[in-house]
Amino acid sequence: MSDKPMNKSRRDAVKMMLGGLASVPLVNLVGIAAAQAQDLPHVDPETDPTAQALKYHHEATEADRAAANRPGKPPEEQFCNNCQFVLADSGEWRPCSLFPGKAVHETGWCASWTLKAAG
Repeated sequence: MSDKPMNKSRRDAVKMMLGGLASVPLVNLVGIAAAQAQDLPHVDPETDPTAQALKYHHEATEADRAAANRPGKPPEEQFCNNCQFVLADSGEWRPCSLFPGKAVHETGWCASWTLKAAG
């Protein structure tokens, strides 16, 4: 290697390339997670003990959202698709961190609903 200092613009270009290469696996993981969500078994509110404890419903309109008094949005606007625990931004069925290995319906709701942070 040379004793001359590396040109700042060249150093910045190398940093950008390395950063771009490092982000490729992350982008792939997000795409794979969304694609695999449709393949996950759906949460069964009739037999799943966690679903029963959290009062999960595939259709939020069937749940007593007002009684849960969750902050962030009015009860009629609370759905799995705007909950922070849901791990995908699209799809009818989405993985949820509260139900590992299972998917919840986008229009579902449970008592742990928490407004997704704006990002």
